[in-house]
Amino acid sequence: MSPTSTEGPAFRRALALTVGALVVLCGVFLALGYLQGPKLSSAQVDAKGVVEQGGQQVRLFANQAVAQVKHSQVSIAPATGFTVSTQGDIIAVQFDSRLKYATDYRVTVEGVTSVYLAQPSTIDYTFTTATPKLYYLDRGDTADDIVTTGLRGSDRAIVYSTPHIQDFAVLDEFLAVVTLGDDHTSSLSFVNTDTSVVEKVRLPDTGSISALDASAAGNTLGFTLTSAAAGLGQKNNSTLYTIDLTAGRAANPVLGLDGQPIDVLGWQFLPGTGTLLALTFERSLLLIDPASGTVTPFGQFLSFDKVAPDGLSVTMTDTFGEVSLDLSTGEVTRLEPSPVDGARAFQGATATLPNGDRIQKVVVPDPTGRRFSSLLVYDDGTSARILYQTPDDGGSISDFTVSPNGQYVAIETVPDASASVSDGYYFDARATSVTTVLVDVDSGAQTRSVEGFALRW
Repeated sequence: MSPTSTEGPAFRRALALTVGALVVLCGVFLALGYLQGPKLSSAQVDAKGVVEQGGQQVRLFANQAVAQVKHSQVSIAPATGFTVSTQGDIIAVQFDSRLKYATDYRVTVEGVTSVYLAQPSTIDYTFTTATPKLYYLDRGDTADDIVTTGLRGSDRAIVYSTPHIQDFAVLDEFLAVVTLGDDHTSSLSFVNTDTSVVEKVRLPDTGSISALDASAAGNTLGFTLTSAAAGLGQKNNSTLYTIDLTAGRAANPVLGLDGQPIDVLGWQFLPGTGTLLALTFERSLLLIDPASGTVTPFGQFLSFDKVAPDGLSVTMTDTFGEVSLDLSTGEVTRLEPSPVDGARAFQGATATLPNGDRIQKVVVPDPTGRRFSSLLVYDDGTSARILYQTPDDGGSISDFTVSPNGQYVAIETVPDASASVSDGYYFDARATSVTTVLVDVDSGAQTRSVEGFALRW
């Protein structure tokens, strides 16, 4: 049926009015949106990356191009250092250092305006950082277990089990596992925890491995090797080797200033890099990039202690005690322990933190001088607060490691030193009662403990 001459124009006019009204309404809503200032349309952040390394970003996407945002317009809770940049509709907030684990962060940007109008608005975004997977070694009667666990709770899972595990390291795709044979020589294997495939590594010499470490980049392994056949003509004597997994499975000696393999008293990868620090038998501290062969000397020291979590400094000992070496300037700062509850303290192993404070083992004698307390303390250079003390001062603290972001410290302790029994391992022996305690550095609260040692973050 055809429309009449009056229906056609009327329909078209009604349609035009409806469309026009919708266009005007859309325009009004669009104008209101812009007049109210920029809004957050989406955000992007790597919750795992922000706790594993500094320099990570949260990217805030606005619904329109925004004017340049100043540092003073941005606040972060909990507080952390940052820089901010703006490009088009993106506000990028870059964190100076690693963030805390399992923490809610709120990023607030105030006074945000578009490039067209000066109407300000506030953009808020909250995200939760990742929780790390922790690994530790639990030695048993018939087999030893490499176990994964978390920062809190009691959940644990065995990822690899075999007799006589001496040490292990965590790489991107594998666990590097050192086991001891009946003849007291070491074997090195790569274990794929997904497929359970075990790949034995051919070593350049038969002997013992020690000081195992993996780069945080996850693709380089290092260790020292000492020949089983000692004496005249000994091939390796705590000689430092690295394996670059991107180039195969060959173990290559690390070369010193003279281009010859170095024998070391201590060494460690710098966090987040394949560069390493090594203290040679000649007491020379060297900064070495095995990939390029670049070697930088840093002077003479007696012993190697701990690299700071940010990799910018290292604690060493010289003739007069503990010092902190700034790796960017070469400046040496002598470390003197602060009093603990008014009592004089004697300093042991020390780790410096990015803010200049330090975590350190100390021994504090009682007023009679006949008893001593072994403590782990947080020292700000003026005073020291106790992070851990064994129950009734009956135990001992053997070692500690600070988490890469400086939030926690893992403390290896023997709760009752008088009843301590060795597990009998020819190398890297531990007490059968060794326990690792996790402590929150800011609060001093113990979050959990595990029966084992060699905790890896």
